[in-house]
Amino acid sequence: MRDIQTTLMGNVTADPTEHRQEDGSTSVKLRIAVTGRYYNTATQDFSDRRTEFITIFARRGLGQNVMRSVHKGQPLLVTGRLNTSEWQGTDGVTRYSLNLQAESIGHDLTFGTSQFTKPLRAQDVPNVDPNSGEILTEAGSANPEDAADAAEEGEDSLAPAF
Repeated sequence: MRDIQTTLMGNVTADPTEHRQEDGSTSVKLRIAVTGRYYNTATQDFSDRRTEFITIFARRGLGQNVMRSVHKGQPLLVTGRLNTSEWQGTDGVTRYSLNLQAESIGHDLTFGTSQFTKPLRAQDVPNVDPNSGEILTEAGSANPEDAADAAEEGEDSLAPAF
């Protein structure tokens, strides 16, 4: 069976929320409002269609980056798999929701600018002394001169004796 792949353009209705899954992983949930426009020949002007609200789910790294980057009111472009869900409301009425399992999310640059920041890899993150907050260099020393001295001593001891 094939999935419905689609791209949506809309505005975030509230800040994203993080949810724990049963398997311990996290997913992020946000909603966007999508309002289509059309040219109304009767009024010779553009008119808005009814606003649709779509729930977006993002998992793993995408979800983490959404939590750091996306806020209420921002225009987004979202690509993913479209589906619906059905449930019973508290009043007993069957309700439906339009959902999108996101594969890619980005800001719509038609309405503003953005700056991309790639997260640091684990090996690029410096060691920090938990007590002082200083960045640690080689051999756990917070003083770069001590580390340089230790490196020089190590080089001397490894040099062959003639």
